Amino acid sequence: MRCCAESGTALVWITHDLAVVAGLADRIAVMYAGRIVEQGPVDAVFARPLHPYTRGLIGSLPVPGQRDAPLTQIPGAPPSPARLPPGCAFAPRCGRADAACAAAPDMIDHEPGHAVRCWHPDLQSKAMA
Repeated sequence: MRCCAESGTALVWITHDLAVVAGLADRIAVMYAGRIVEQGPVDAVFARPLHPYTRGLIGSLPVPGQRDAPLTQIPGAPPSPARLPPGCAFAPRCGRADAACAAAPDMIDHEPGHAVRCWHPDLQSKAMA
């Protein structure tokens, strides 16, 4: 990481391990079904995820010191890349989905540098623990 800072270059990590991202990255891009659904500073995305998929991913992680705390499970199964649903690919698994989700949403900045691709981002919730 120091090498990147000294040379002014970037390093792209592609991983399913959110702990790696939290410990190494400055920014994160969360992908679902091959599309970026949320991106922003790591601290902002982890503290206040806007996309329901990002919220589900973070909610499924164990919290140190909360051994008996229930983990969130994302319902359903990911779609086949060969048969993506029209519109928002996460809609069949999303509790917020409605008729608007039949069309693909654009990536919209909801906070400086924190963008989400969702018709119903979680703008009202409190930060996650």
